[in-house]
Amino acid sequence: MSVLKTGDTVGMISCSDGMSHGDHDALNKIEQQLNQLDLKVVIAKTIYRSAHSPFSGTPQKRASELLRLFRDPEIKAVFDLSGGDSANQILPFLDYDAIRETAVPFVGISDLSVINNAIYARTGRPSYHYRIKNLAGRFADAQRPIFEQSFLNDKSVPTFHLRWLRGEQMSGTVIGGNIRCFLKLAGTPFLPDPAGKIIFLEALGGGPARMASLLAQLDQLSFFAKCSGILLGTFSEMQAKAAEPAIEQLVLEITKRYHLPIAKTEQLGHGEDAHCLPIGLPITLANINQ
Repeated sequence: MSVLKTGDTVGMISCSDGMSHGDHDALNKIEQQLNQLDLKVVIAKTIYRSAHSPFSGTPQKRASELLRLFRDPEIKAVFDLSGGDSANQILPFLDYDAIRETAVPFVGISDLSVINNAIYARTGRPSYHYRIKNLAGRFADAQRPIFEQSFLNDKSVPTFHLRWLRGEQMSGTVIGGNIRCFLKLAGTPFLPDPAGKIIFLEALGGGPARMASLLAQLDQLSFFAKCSGILLGTFSEMQAKAAEPAIEQLVLEITKRYHLPIAKTEQLGHGEDAHCLPIGLPITLANINQ
């Protein structure tokens, strides 16, 4: 079953750092693109940052607005346009029973990884790693069919090109996202259990030293000992600078004693041409040439 159908209403919000008022044109373009797909849009009150603040409201206000969108019977999905650092502020103020009951999917990337994974950990409901701002980016025309395939078509299995680093197949429920932001959940009740899961990891900033540190933290949390495989997206800064050791080498080295299957794709992450990945749903990835 598709996430949305034509005629549905979606919500848009900023649960991490608020959008700049200079992003008004991008917001309008996204709304126009969704209207052309016969989707209606409701904009949260917490969308733009307040004066003299990076936030679109207090943590309580942002959580309240998100819950208002979830509870609106007309809204069938919530897309978060934000990113930055502050999404984890709202986690203690969310009503996870209400989120479970409404079953409205949440969609966002980057710092929103904390919300994607907290929702799955506390409710068992899926969220989606997708950047709705891509509909207003350089590849907007190519993004429309990706959006339609991900949210308007009855397609349960995501499609993207893979390069296998170790093994040829992996299966499991997907958790993870932006590696730095995902690890904010360590030691909290919002971190998903990695047992039998596919761990998806990507990053915007950071070089080899930072990534080695974050991978070590995941290993020390027993994620690599318990998971069923690792899916790597783009590591934007490292790849742009051709930094060494590369992310592939770092991941292969720290996981070699676990013999985990590992695959890499350039179609998931912060790129404006990126695809969508469900967080909290089972998938199987395989080498089509095997």
